[in-house]
Amino acid sequence: MNLSKKIAAALDENTKVHLPPCDIAVEEGAHRLTLHLTAIDTVGLAFDSLEFVATDRTDWTPDSLRSWGDRLAARVTYLMEPFKILEIDAEDGKVCLRSESPTTRNQKRSYYEIRLGKSGTLRMERHTFDEAARVRDRSTCQLTREVLERLADDIVASLP
Repeated sequence: MNLSKKIAAALDENTKVHLPPCDIAVEEGAHRLTLHLTAIDTVGLAFDSLEFVATDRTDWTPDSLRSWGDRLAARVTYLMEPFKILEIDAEDGKVCLRSESPTTRNQKRSYYEIRLGKSGTLRMERHTFDEAARVRDRSTCQLTREVLERLADDIVASLP
């Protein structure tokens, strides 16, 4: 069973058993995915963050991280805000991707942010920037279950 099927099964179980907020974690081989759920129903879910780790490699080079980020940005084009690499921190071994075109509503810009780390980690969050107050806050990611499954598969498929 692949990671997307495991997350689908865990969400089905969670809908019947648990009440958000809660964490859902699944593993498949050297890959682990954790969702910090805030809401769930039969169609979709909301989460504060998605964390992924590839445990088969412990020290990724800046070039490997950039390559992962490039492939991820090329694959994940269905979230209505395509990603681009915003920053590469070779010294700390981090790469940051963000939505290329944030969604704007009521003087607030919302965007996805993905941070890749040198220990094979990925963290995805959504942020909202309030233009008037000049403040950035974390907001929830809202996806259908099918989009989440596709995202899980694309994260794994984009690995170097």
